[in-house]
Amino acid sequence: MNRVGVVGVWHETNTYSSLPTTLEAFLNFELETGQDITDRHRGTRTVIGGFFDTQGISLVPVFSGGAWPGGTVTDAAASRILEMVISGLDEAGPFDGMLVNLHGAMVAEGRPDMEAEVIDAVRSVVGDIPVVAVVDFHANPSVAFVDNTDVVIGYDTYPHVDMYERGVEAGQWLGRLLAGERVKTYIGKHPLLTTPLAQWTDAHPMKTLFRQAHDGARRLGVERVCIAGGFAYSDTARAGVSVLATTGVDNAQAADEVIAGVMTGIDSVADDFNISLPGPAEAVASAMAAEKPVVLADIADNIGGGSSGDGTALLRELLAQGAEGGLCIIADAEVAAAAHQVGIGGTVTANLGGKTDRFHGEPVEITGVVHGLSDGRYTSGGTWGTGQSYSMGPTATLRVAGVCLIVTTTPTPPFHIEQVTHLGIDPGLASIITAKGAVAWRSAYGDIAKTVIEVDTPGVCPIDVSRLPRITTPVRCP
Repeated sequence: MNRVGVVGVWHETNTYSSLPTTLEAFLNFELETGQDITDRHRGTRTVIGGFFDTQGISLVPVFSGGAWPGGTVTDAAASRILEMVISGLDEAGPFDGMLVNLHGAMVAEGRPDMEAEVIDAVRSVVGDIPVVAVVDFHANPSVAFVDNTDVVIGYDTYPHVDMYERGVEAGQWLGRLLAGERVKTYIGKHPLLTTPLAQWTDAHPMKTLFRQAHDGARRLGVERVCIAGGFAYSDTARAGVSVLATTGVDNAQAADEVIAGVMTGIDSVADDFNISLPGPAEAVASAMAAEKPVVLADIADNIGGGSSGDGTALLRELLAQGAEGGLCIIADAEVAAAAHQVGIGGTVTANLGGKTDRFHGEPVEITGVVHGLSDGRYTSGGTWGTGQSYSMGPTATLRVAGVCLIVTTTPTPPFHIEQVTHLGIDPGLASIITAKGAVAWRSAYGDIAKTVIEVDTPGVCPIDVSRLPRITTPVRCP
């Protein structure tokens, strides 16, 4: 039976964030080797969970490291991760093939293309054996990375509910390569930069592009085509929309034609990615008059896009407009610690949020009663990372003028309803729920919301990506 190594390196890097991603961030999220990878992922609906369900191979978990989206990864963290990949492969080899789980938009200090560096590190040990990689829908894959990998496939959904399926699919592609088939992924890149809010795969324009891509692939005999919507909040030349076409090496011309067709399609719908949204004051006023529960999507403070999670624009308006029954999650380690110090029933007076940088608003002065305390640990039962355990750090529930505040130590994306329910709170009873995300919050609250209002808030993930200064211009190829 073929021995197949597993490596994972996962981080979505917002280069505009002022919060560097350190090795500690990986230690707090995932930094595993060997059997610990098996214990963490087998039986879950993660990409690596899908790898484990590959038939006909002997899987050898080597290294898996990841951190929540955030700012640029420090050189120390990136260097340590690459060292662990190389040493782990050296110790566990030899291998007949490799399965690699990547994000696709990871940037470190002095390393603008970490995915390419990871594959280079893998190749430096394993040599010329079949390597199949899975990337996130928001990947910014480079030509160099794809050229050095046999097959690259991406998630087909946003919110991401097909991670497990892509892991299984990657194993199937690897099986074909190990059986001697000659298949290859080809890439095209379009420099269009779009907000994640416009990338929802169940709606136009992304749904239209996927349909066009699949129609072209069927017509030309290309087996697999993926579209990565890209991550505009990364100031790199590889940002933008990417098209990945996988087929036999003797069918490369057809792959090029499929890619060219999608590029034309992107040109035709480019304006449809532009979005206009209400500001915080208008959005809260509308929410108070709408059918409840209402979800206010705090677009620019998108924790899943690397923001700080301490934006105050919507909280300020909820308090100012007397939004009785509102529910707001905000990251503020100082206030969470103060709540734990005074205990349940105690009163906290503090400046909340707006402490990370100048992008996310000024702190809001609050006085609140502590109603609940938690270590912030929960397990996801939903569609994102099903079965995985996560931590928000010490967390407190405060009641402030009719609004329920969940104050976390660590910014944690709103992908899981368990962030709220593990505190004994039923979000379905809230009048207004603020979600610091663009689309993926629907995994947690999509079935609850009677009304959804997306809000043009301040932050490092703005709906108008041109608000962020760019040093590097994305390229188009071929």
